[in-house]
Amino acid sequence: MADDKIKINRPLVGIIALACLGIAGYLYWLAPQDLFAQQDIATGAFMRVGLLMLAFWLALPTKNRDAAWANLPPWLFVAVIVTIVLFATRPKIAIPLMLFFGILGFVLRPRNKKRRPPRY
Repeated sequence: MADDKIKINRPLVGIIALACLGIAGYLYWLAPQDLFAQQDIATGAFMRVGLLMLAFWLALPTKNRDAAWANLPPWLFVAVIVTIVLFATRPKIAIPLMLFFGILGFVLRPRNKKRRPPRY
């Protein structure tokens, strides 16, 4: 049983995402205000679940493409998590730091080996 792969139903994840986002839109724009007292909480919950399911749907593998995280190196995963935590806790430090690392990464990126022929 350890060799069994879990079959992921990508269309069902997309349908759940659309349904949650549709319900959130209905509650936000069209529902009467006295539908229930906690309407804002329900709208926010459906919106968050819908956006999360939409992100899962985008990241899941298709027939022509691997999953979004299939070729992700572990150090990049850790860097993304640290960046998210840094932005959430110290945005005044995180923004200049990310700009510095972005410029540094642009300058130090590997160049293509092909060179232009010299001009005479």
